[in-house]
Amino acid sequence: MKKLSHEEVVIDKNDIRETALESKQTSSRNAWLWYSYDMADTFFSQSVISLAFTPFVLLLGVQMGWRFPTVFIVMSVFMAGSNLLIAIFGPILGAISDKVGKRKPAVLISAGIMVTTTALITVWANFWWACILFVIANFCYQAGRMFYDAQIPFIAETEKRGFMQAIGGALAAFGSVIAIMISIVIGLPSLFGPHTQVDTGIWEVGGVIIDPNTINYGGLRYLFVVSAVVIILISIPYFFHKEVQNPPEEKMTPREHLKSSLTAFKTSLKEIISDRNSWLFFLAWFFITDAANTTILYMVPVVSIMGGPALEGMTNYIILGGIVFSIIFGILVGRLMNRLGPKKLFLGVAMSWFIAIVIFVLSGLDVGAFTIPSWVIWFGAIFIGIGFGGIWIVGRQFIMVLAPPSKLAQYGGFQKIAGRVSAIVSPLLFGLVIFLTDPYFQSPEIVEQAIPMRIALASLLVLFSIGILIAWFIKDPHKRYMKGERAPYKGIYDKE
Repeated sequence: MKKLSHEEVVIDKNDIRETALESKQTSSRNAWLWYSYDMADTFFSQSVISLAFTPFVLLLGVQMGWRFPTVFIVMSVFMAGSNLLIAIFGPILGAISDKVGKRKPAVLISAGIMVTTTALITVWANFWWACILFVIANFCYQAGRMFYDAQIPFIAETEKRGFMQAIGGALAAFGSVIAIMISIVIGLPSLFGPHTQVDTGIWEVGGVIIDPNTINYGGLRYLFVVSAVVIILISIPYFFHKEVQNPPEEKMTPREHLKSSLTAFKTSLKEIISDRNSWLFFLAWFFITDAANTTILYMVPVVSIMGGPALEGMTNYIILGGIVFSIIFGILVGRLMNRLGPKKLFLGVAMSWFIAIVIFVLSGLDVGAFTIPSWVIWFGAIFIGIGFGGIWIVGRQFIMVLAPPSKLAQYGGFQKIAGRVSAIVSPLLFGLVIFLTDPYFQSPEIVEQAIPMRIALASLLVLFSIGILIAWFIKDPHKRYMKGERAPYKGIYDKE
């Protein structure tokens, strides 16, 4: 059988039926309304996941008298549990959304629960309370993100989707900027005050805490309820956007919808297994986002500890520097999407994450008589920003290319399986490495260098390497997609 070139496009009745579901025009006003939720949930990711939850729970664990590795591993178990839930239920929820043909209500329901549980964390400074509520909030955040990403073909025409994501990615990054600024402001002495820094200074050699009574939560505790309010305010424009809906061909009861959705879920799973590009992407996504999500989750303690005393108090500003680059590179990725396609950009952002982790591992490290300056961590933040600005844009573009339009939310659900299963493994792996290596590095000099943390970070490089290698073998159908063909792409695997 002749192999189809990138210039040849075979559009059959299925392609026509699938593209008929998509939006045929892009309204700038509607797009700007839609962008607001992207900014809101990026704000959640930065404010709640990166800036608030991890340091808050670490301080709660310290006050309970736990050693640093113990707190890390227990916190990681809760994060893994939350990701397990979305891995199990994500594809089923996506199938229901596709069958009903409406994604916006699913986004709003998920966001409502996310905001409520986030605000409730402030009510009681308790380790278990905070972890349980965060599990629910993170589940709804991930589910809402899945439904939101599936909306793109139903509010923008094919040629405008790359540019639209470029603008959306840049605006979403402003959600991170707002999160940093709010974190700085509520930590001012005139408001709630600064919190105890999450670094090796709150543990003595051997893991014994210095004095639990000196732990101060400052504005960190109130960042949760403030974040909930800000998310609502940022999301208001989203209520007024419109998407093309593809209602079911026949009316069904909720039970029939669930049964039909489960059947569609099984069918999509078989299609993914039989399509080499799809399972290669999901596998690569597993390893690359595994490492990326772990870095995001533990960003505050990583930057605080790797920066050391020389950069004390600079954590928020270092993260802010990375966000600025994420805005710039997010626009660049979207602009280059039509020209380069998702595969090349996927490899590029993965390499950026890899370089960032290498810099974090080396920052402030004593190598013989020479100490690598702590300020190199600023360059690590830049590469994190480049990777962060591109990874999610590239990921959802890959899903649009690989999935039939009528099954976008389902494929997004399988993407969530890959991403969330990896997010189960990565926090546990990270915490376990720290837990197992900590007893071997207990001299005062070594404790100050946080060698177990560096080893845990270095372990992420293996995951990035595997993901990059797998992604290399994907055959990118981007050009055929841009010309109107939709998955499955005929003859894409045929030999010359």
